[in-house]
Amino acid sequence: MNTSRFSLLACLAALSGPGLATPLATLVLGSQSHSASYQSQGVVQAQRSAQLSVPVAGRLTQLPVRAGDNVKAGALLARVDGEAAQQSASASQAQIAAAQAQLEQARREFARTQKLAVQNFISASALDSAQAQLKTAEAQARAQIAAARAAGAQAGLYQLNAPFAGTIARVNGDLGALAMPGQAIVELYDGSALRVEVQLPASVYNKVNQQAAPTLNWRGQALKVGRIEWFPATDASSQTRTVRVNLQAGSPVPVGEMVQAGFTLRGSDSQLRVPAAAVSRQREFDAVYIVEGSGRPSLRYVRLGSAENGSFPVLAGLRAGERIAANAEQAAALTRTPGAR
Repeated sequence: MNTSRFSLLACLAALSGPGLATPLATLVLGSQSHSASYQSQGVVQAQRSAQLSVPVAGRLTQLPVRAGDNVKAGALLARVDGEAAQQSASASQAQIAAAQAQLEQARREFARTQKLAVQNFISASALDSAQAQLKTAEAQARAQIAAARAAGAQAGLYQLNAPFAGTIARVNGDLGALAMPGQAIVELYDGSALRVEVQLPASVYNKVNQQAAPTLNWRGQALKVGRIEWFPATDASSQTRTVRVNLQAGSPVPVGEMVQAGFTLRGSDSQLRVPAAAVSRQREFDAVYIVEGSGRPSLRYVRLGSAENGSFPVLAGLRAGERIAANAEQAAALTRTPGAR
């Protein structure tokens, strides 16, 4: 946390008015700049990433990609041995063709039967029988199509395709190695959309000014900040909260790098402060001695905050640039000097 110290420009003014021969130390009030901030580190992540695996066991028969390769959406990344599933899918496709041929035959037969029924060449029962055969053929065709789709889906479980365009981060395994269900074979990420994830202590998170964008620095280079996500939940084990800072497109930082993150804390506005020695307690009020052009100190009531590090924040009654007596007791003694007005 970096808090700039208040600046009070000190000078020594010799007050030579009547009866005021003693030099009086004065101060010119300057604003304190509370640039309180909290520094932390975050990790660069891809906004889109995937660890791809197959839900079945098998030997890796194809592995056409390597780490660092750029792939397009839908590109083949890996395939495991699924010959039985492929054969089943091919057989189902043949069954679909046979069912569709039978359906066409049933439709033609029913059309002829309808024409004969209109001419009263066949009975109504013969027409009903032809219609029943057509419905049976239609049901069989639907069942074969559904079975073929299921077999095709089963065959698709044996290969991995890129769900989006990106970069291969890691390839786990080699050709011929056994791949188990759920085992990540290929790790893929989209390097065009990055973010920095920072863990802040919950006590600090509550003091962060969320209206001020965090600063990100990577190896001395400032990164351009985009959308910011403030996670409201506190992790029970670490007592931290997460802040995700999305980077603007084109950021040069690689995934996995550490980035320095700076957050502005609330209450960092400019503020006047006066040293404790310059304050005069007047019953329940606070006052300071103003020294104007005439060189004579005059009492002014002010409103001060709580003391901190030997000084008081000014809440009301003073402006930056005004000159006050550095020592209230000395100023009070000078005002009581005979001849003072």
